[in-house]
Amino acid sequence: MPGTRRRPLRSRRHRVALCRLLLAGALAGLAAPVATAEGPAAAEAPQAWFGPDGDPLPFENDDEVLAFLRTAEVVSKRTLEEGINHEQQLLLESSGIRAHAIFRTVDRELRRTRRPDGRYYARWVDHYSGECAAYELARSLGLRFVPPAVPRRLGGKHGSVQLWIEGARDENAEGFRPPRPLSWVRQVWDRTFFDLLVFNVDRNAGNLLAGPHYRLWLYDHGRAFQPKSELLDPEALERVNRKVWDRLQSMSDEELKDVVREHLDVDQMTTLVERRTLLAERIQILVDEKGEDAVFY
Repeated sequence: MPGTRRRPLRSRRHRVALCRLLLAGALAGLAAPVATAEGPAAAEAPQAWFGPDGDPLPFENDDEVLAFLRTAEVVSKRTLEEGINHEQQLLLESSGIRAHAIFRTVDRELRRTRRPDGRYYARWVDHYSGECAAYELARSLGLRFVPPAVPRRLGGKHGSVQLWIEGARDENAEGFRPPRPLSWVRQVWDRTFFDLLVFNVDRNAGNLLAGPHYRLWLYDHGRAFQPKSELLDPEALERVNRKVWDRLQSMSDEELKDVVREHLDVDQMTTLVERRTLLAERIQILVDEKGEDAVFY
């Protein structure tokens, strides 16, 4: 998370704690490997993750956060009132490091249903694994707006544990005034592109938030990755991040599937690849109409 606050130097205790976390996370992750990729996501910018007290957490990169999420002890938990799936906010601790996270356990599937969006679905899914898949895919594309998330079993339940973004608010909050409007708009363009790719039927103001310094954060992807070979709203696509698009295009079908293979089923992976093709067709239409300079940035 970008910002101007000075990151505290790591104490020896924190360095030892993080080494233990990474080792424990690596062991826990043998059954849940983290997707890695060359390109935009390979050189990860340091993140200023914040703890409950508002101070930056001593994590240098996503791998350290993932290790923490996989292994930290649950100190406390509370059920969130917002939403219908009864997610829990956790307070996690490991070796003196504390951070909030959200635990999702939703696991629903409907057959042959017409949803409120008017679309007919042969299969409609709402599953906690969508959060992990969204994180891995965004990370592989160099889009840093889905907080780290891992699969984890807690209290006898399988679910996803995702880092909580402290101090986040939505666009409708009083005093929402991005100091650099173009920077915010570009983040929204990236969000539109990503939601089309993952077929996210549940994007709303409540899960599109601005963290400190007006950094965009996206979560609640349980209803993304619907197994449908179409784009939700292709007309919504205005501008395209060239680096992100080049990275996506550089992946073979199998490489793209590999990014999310642990979290999605065959139909979800197949339709993800097909939506990439549909995005390419839509982008080409825009380029033909407006020119590359008016489409890519």
